[in-house]
Amino acid sequence: MKVPKIYQHTSASLAWVYALCATTALGVLGCLPMGAANSVPLDIAILTQSRWVDVAALQDRKPVTLDFKDAASVAGHAGCNGYFGQIEIKGESVVFKQIGLTRMFCEPESMDTESRYVNALKSTSSARIEKGVLELRDAQGKVLWRFKPLA
Repeated sequence: MKVPKIYQHTSASLAWVYALCATTALGVLGCLPMGAANSVPLDIAILTQSRWVDVAALQDRKPVTLDFKDAASVAGHAGCNGYFGQIEIKGESVVFKQIGLTRMFCEPESMDTESRYVNALKSTSSARIEKGVLELRDAQGKVLWRFKPLA
């Protein structure tokens, strides 16, 4: 079978193509802002069925968790009670809606954590994954809560 001339390549022409591709890739990466390689935009397909735990969790308390149940719902532990709700993600824009909690009484420290966390969810307007850490942020970009993947 004769191979058409358009598909016949020499090793020199392949080397040139590889060099061009590598140069283009380096040029694109060079245009990214510093730290962009460590920053990942949210993708609900990746987040679905993932579980996250507070990076500042204390050994003696049940940690705050964030579980992405499906593309539109979340649940977890808020420091004292379990919670559940809806989430809307469009690019980096994140909105938590209809957050509900169980209503148990806990020690004051856990109740305070829960109150701060629920307020953080209500104030969240964006999120990013920075160096493997999920960060919930307010409208000014201030980090409200940080999570690491739950193994």
